[in-house]
Amino acid sequence: MGKVMDWREEIRRRREERHLSQEELAEAVGVSRQAVSKWESGAAQPTGANRRALLQALDLREEEAAPLPPRRAWRARAGWIAAGVLLLALAGALLLPRMAPEAPAGPRLQSVRFYDEAMQEVLPEANWYDADRAVCLLVQWEGGTPATVQLVFTPAGSETAGEAQILAAALPLDGEHAALLSAAALRESGAGHLQILLDFGAEGIVRSEGAYNVAPLDSAGDA
Repeated sequence: MGKVMDWREEIRRRREERHLSQEELAEAVGVSRQAVSKWESGAAQPTGANRRALLQALDLREEEAAPLPPRRAWRARAGWIAAGVLLLALAGALLLPRMAPEAPAGPRLQSVRFYDEAMQEVLPEANWYDADRAVCLLVQWEGGTPATVQLVFTPAGSETAGEAQILAAALPLDGEHAALLSAAALRESGAGHLQILLDFGAEGIVRSEGAYNVAPLDSAGDA
């Protein structure tokens, strides 16, 4: 009791105790099966919203969870970065001039922005976003609150739905108009195309127009 667990062993043990497959656990957490496989092999650590959802799914307490490894310590600061980005977004919304109300046109995606560790917006280079720099994405919408916000990744060169993976997901609270999602999984995903899905339930699913091209452009410099 009270001993910090080893993620690789404990995640697999608790999953098997509950007779869950990797796919079933992934669905409960809101990530891809590949993400669960990486957690159990030690190739990646669950962070942020994924970490909290995993603890809940496996009935674990935060104090039992293993800390992030030193080589990925920079990702532990992503929560502070994300909070700052969200505050900036909310402040901007409050400062906008009040406009006359318009007839509701249904939910829609307003904007998607990538941010780095220093809270600087990551802009595309030759139409590609650098996955090595991005630590989070700020997704903003209007016209209601979606049940879920998902980042769906398709590897470059395979544009079929069967190759798509959910890399991150958020569950906004009622009334929220923005969500921050971790971009950490992009570092291990290689080059591909990212699409944002907002599930508004009976009002339908809103998808980003087109896709965002992402690739770990600085991987050679990390070696």
